[in-house]
Amino acid sequence: MAIRCPKCGHEYDVTLFQFGRKVVCDCGAEIDLAAIETLDALKNLVDSIEEQETLERLQLKADRISSEILDQSYSVVDIEIHIESLRDEFRDNFPEKSDLFSMIYEARFRRLWEQFRQIPPPF
Repeated sequence: MAIRCPKCGHEYDVTLFQFGRKVVCDCGAEIDLAAIETLDALKNLVDSIEEQETLERLQLKADRISSEILDQSYSVVDIEIHIESLRDEFRDNFPEKSDLFSMIYEARFRRLWEQFRQIPPPF
């Protein structure tokens, strides 16, 4: 696999980057594999910074629900309400991807519920 210099386009074999090593390109640019991977990841993000912030907010809410499932002091009804609220917010912000909610969040909540509540999940 080749890693391309972002400045001049010269390609280097990925094995040159073993053990966190950086390569100095012929053009003088310092190439760091971690930086290249981060740049590629940024290109694959959602369409806008606003959508990214929305995803981060939804993830925080999902993490809070996961904590509630683990904490036996939260009632089943409260957890169900929070899950439904998260589902609605996800659907409102990403209507074309609403099926992902079940695959990502609901599956996670179900696994946690079965493991830590040891009763069938109500959702």
